[in-house]
Amino acid sequence: MVKSDYTRCPICETQKNVNQYIDTYISPFNNQEYKLYECSNCKLQWWEPLKIIPEFYENEVFDSYISFHEGIRSRIGKNHEAFFKYVPKNVKGKLLDIGCGDGVFLREAQKYGFEVWGIDFDKKSVETAKKNLGVKTIYAMSLEEFHKFAKDNNIR
Repeated sequence: MVKSDYTRCPICETQKNVNQYIDTYISPFNNQEYKLYECSNCKLQWWEPLKIIPEFYENEVFDSYISFHEGIRSRIGKNHEAFFKYVPKNVKGKLLDIGCGDGVFLREAQKYGFEVWGIDFDKKSVETAKKNLGVKTIYAMSLEEFHKFAKDNNIR
């Protein structure tokens, strides 16, 4: 297998030379080196490899994940508040939260009338969210896995 000298923006797929990263980070959890890139076209910034380690969250490396697993969080974040500021009440439709954690955002989305769906790598948080929201449409899987799952099950 030949290694490419280019990477692609996950959004617009503009090619980027792999040597033109803007920062590096070595995870103390697994000693993995990550490189931060910025797309010259759409300005998205992303880390490579695009790789999440579920055990990092499930083993509660950060104390904040304990509250995710216990289901005791009740407030949505500032980023979520901004979303709801502009969404009309009683919207109909499906909402997929990628990286839904314990489902706090999804709970608020239910109040607005959304049919909520969620995915996250953290199995413990997914179980907490399912239990607290009383829905079965939250899954421990990647976006790629969910895309295949939705396609195979004709979910639109």
